[in-house]
This record gives sequence, structure tokens and C-alpha cells, in this order.
Amino acid sequence: MSWTAYDGSTYLDFKAVEAFCRDLAETHPDWVTLEEIGRSHHNRPLLLLTISRTDGEVSRRPGFWLDGGTHAAEFTGVMAALYSVSRWIEQLISGDATATDWFSRRAVYVVPCISPDGFQAMCDGAPFIRSSLRPPQPGAVRSGLDPCDIDGDGVVRWMRWKHPAGPFVPDPDVPLFMRPRTLADDPSDAYFLCDEGEFIQWDGGKWRSAPLAFGVDLNRNFPGGWQPFQMFGMDGGAFALSEPESRAVVDAFAHRPFIGVGLTNHTYTGCLLTQPYAKNPPISQPDIDLMEHLAKEAVKDTHYKVFKVNPEFTYDPDKVIVGVWADSMVTVFGVPGYTLELWDPLTEAGLELDKPLDFLLKPEPDQMRKVFAHFSGEDHAVEPWRSFAHPQLGEVEIGGIDYLRTIRNPPVAKLRHECEAGFKVADALRRSLPDVDGSLETEHHGKAWTVELTIENHGYLPTSGTTHGANLAAAPKISAKLECAEGATIVSGPDEIELEHLDGWGQTLVGSGRNPVYASLPAHGHRTVARWMVEGSGEISVSWCAGRAGQGRVSGQLDRD
Repeated sequence: MSWTAYDGSTYLDFKAVEAFCRDLAETHPDWVTLEEIGRSHHNRPLLLLTISRTDGEVSRRPGFWLDGGTHAAEFTGVMAALYSVSRWIEQLISGDATATDWFSRRAVYVVPCISPDGFQAMCDGAPFIRSSLRPPQPGAVRSGLDPCDIDGDGVVRWMRWKHPAGPFVPDPDVPLFMRPRTLADDPSDAYFLCDEGEFIQWDGGKWRSAPLAFGVDLNRNFPGGWQPFQMFGMDGGAFALSEPESRAVVDAFAHRPFIGVGLTNHTYTGCLLTQPYAKNPPISQPDIDLMEHLAKEAVKDTHYKVFKVNPEFTYDPDKVIVGVWADSMVTVFGVPGYTLELWDPLTEAGLELDKPLDFLLKPEPDQMRKVFAHFSGEDHAVEPWRSFAHPQLGEVEIGGIDYLRTIRNPPVAKLRHECEAGFKVADALRRSLPDVDGSLETEHHGKAWTVELTIENHGYLPTSGTTHGANLAAAPKISAKLECAEGATIVSGPDEIELEHLDGWGQTLVGSGRNPVYASLPAHGHRTVARWMVEGSGEISVSWCAGRAGQGRVSGQLDRD
């Protein structure tokens, strides 16, 4: 069995993604393990790769979480995850000393594709699927235009037909661009425009779109702030974690309590999204500031921007965005979690927008024309309008640009560059993990010994992940436990002591001490000490749990002179 690194030169379907993961784990067992954390609606495996030295200590180490493919059409998120895995493995097998040391003491957990059913279906040419292939609720009747490939070319394109009630007209300069109609336009030039498809359960009269066949949005099904959700024909599931894919992801995350930071890959707009998700978020301003600071560090050397979801990346700042995975990492688990929106087709087309979401909700015709004109130059992505005899509508035209490989994802020629940028963000975030070391000191006082454990955090993030995390039942605490071999006995203090969480150095840079002119020390500090009094002699061992920084152990010997 051999494994080939993914280099971003092509798009892979889920079959190839699965083969990549299985070949990798089999070829490099010293550094990689592969697990199935669940199964999709259509019984495809939900795969999790763990990258860390496989010496039996992986579960005790702090970890970074990375995933992709929550949304079926966002191919780049899956590819960027595979690309990042490939870069890390190449460093390890080349003997890179820095990578070897890091992955010997920490772990990276990667779920390349959260929605394998929808992802594979879209790779096979299916019409738009938001996430999984969850069927409609029992008794639901779908009626209206159902997107499908009616001309047999294997792709669901756009469809137009002339009608005086149509809301669009052709643009004379950019043939594939259908411009929003104005009052000055001649009704004889008007068209209806929609996905290629046929009407189902049709009364022969009304022209309207059918509800999505597979409408669940997994990124509205996670527990953070979940409530019933509907938008653009999509829903957030029957209840939080009602879907097997989202439940498997959350269970896997929860069962790895030392994950300290997470990133979920999406497309598009070329930005890293951070807190807050609501006007009145459940986390503190210091946590919001810390996450924004880390986000800006992570996008250095990339073309990405940083946006706070509320108010900078939301359709309505007065509404709470519910059930989002990255927000759930923060609010449910206390772990800094980010959404990376890979690929910026707007900037690629020469647009500069302060609020990218305006392009989706309130696009200006000139902006749309510019985007269509730019991507019409991608010969592989263009299908000129051609006549087709529709079985229900009569004469229509089918054509357009390849939305999946121009706007939603980059053209293949630009994929590697986008994967490299995604890797830079992921690589920066993994290096922000809390980094705890422990040292043991003993001092003899007549019949007794003082045993002192000092724990220090040298990492950017605190051992609680966020200050919010220090108060959550889902987050590990920080404690130390002394064990004595026969011949030594603890005479003062309990054997196990709970300690305060340790600050990370990043917190100082967003707190009152950020200004070097008025520098000050952090509120809690990066160091804590546990002390015991012990009588006797023999071997002692102190183990600790350092919150999201994982577990450790140090041993010593009490010997009389």
C-alpha cells in the first residue's frame, strides 16, 4: 500500500477522499490513525484522522481540530483539509525537527468531509444540495420546479425562457449574464431564469420553485444557540444534533477533551469568521478580543480578511445565528472555534466590498456583470445558451457558467493557491495551543519533605481555551495529584489538588497590559504551584491535568542523605 500527498491540482470525490485517508493511515502508522466516528444517512463513513506520534499517549495531548465538507457544494474546504494533512505528513516523514517535536507532544484531529453523501452527489452532477441527503419529513409534498439534468449532459445548469412577466433581460455585452429588469426595458426582451429542471406535482399553471429535496443545513444543526431555523428553503433539522453527521462530529469532539482550538473550512468570500455571533453573546468581551487577535495572527501572509460574524457577516444583526459549529465550539465547549471561508471570487473578479454578504442579498447589476464577465473567460466553465425543447414549457435555453468551479469554488488552476492559504491559517492556529510543562522540586526538612510541582503555560491560549470555558461542565479542569510509593506518606494536604487555570501570553496582548508603555502582568498568570508535605523515602510521582493543555506526569525520588 502506498500513499500520495494531495497537492491541490485537482478536485477529488469522496471515494478518492476515503482512499486518501485509508492509504495514509496504513502507510504511516507511526504518525497517523484513522477512525470511523459514525455513518451518514446513506451509510458512508465519517472519517477522522489523528496526526500525532502513536506511542499510546495521544489521548493525553492537547489537540487542534480541523474539518471540511459541512456543506456539500464547498469542495475547497475538503481539499484544503487534505492539503493541510499532506503538508504536515511531508514535514514529518522528511524528518523536520520542529514538526517532529510538535507532533510528538500534541495532536491534530481532521474530519475531511462531514457531509459525504451530499458531497459525492454533487461531485456526480446532482443539483444543489446544502449538506446531507436527509429525506423530506413524512407526508411532505414537494411541488414546483425541481432542479435536474433534463438535457442529459450530466450537469444541472441554468435555464431561461422568454415571457413578458420575466424579471431578467440579457446583457448585450456579457451574454451569460442575465441582468435584473428595469422599467425602461422592453417586455419582449424579458426572461424567466432558474435552475435547469422539470415541474413536479404541477398544476400546469404556476411557475414556482419546489422546496429543496434535501434541505437540511448541518451548520444550523449544532447545539450552540439552536432553535428552529428556516431560510432559502433550508432548515436546521428537527432538533439540535438530529442528524447523524452533526451528532458524530460533536461526540468525537467531546470525547477528546484536550482539543484547544478548532477550524471548520467552508466557502466562499475569502475571510476568517470570529465571534460574536449575536448582539448579546454568552461570552465575554475579553474572549471576543482574544479570538479576534488570534484570527488576525492566523491570516497573516494570506489574502484573507477577518470579520466578526455580528455585525459584519450576518444578514440581520438583530437576529441570532443559530446552530453553527464554530460557535458551538466556543459557547458549548469553551474552545476558540473559527469558520474559514475559502476562495474570494469577488476580489478575483476585481470587486472590493466592505460587506461581502451584500453581494448575495443586494447585488448591484454592475457588480454582477463584472463577476460574470470575469468568469466567462474560463473556457472550461462556460456553456453558451443553447435551445432545448422542454417537455412542459416548450422552447427554453440552457447554459451558463459552472457555478461550482467559479463562484462557489475556484477554477482548478487556482485551487492549489487556495489550499495553501487554508494551510497557513490552520498551521497558525495549531501553534496557538496552550503549552504546559511541569517541574518537580523537593526539599528535606528533618523528618519531612516539601514536594512542589510548578506548572507553566508557555502557549498563546489559556488552559481553559477561553475564560468562558473555565466555567463549563464540558471543559476539563486543572489539577495535580501526588502518588507515593511504599515508604513515603503524605502528611499535609490532600493527594489531589484543584488549581486555577493558567493564562496564555495572547491574553496579555488584548488586555490592559497590551501597551508596552503601560505594561502590566496578567490577571491569573501563566504559572501555578501545588505543594505537599511528605514523610519517609522512596519514589514519588505527580500527574496533572492542565485543562485543554492535556495531561502530564513527572517523577522524583525522596532519599535521605
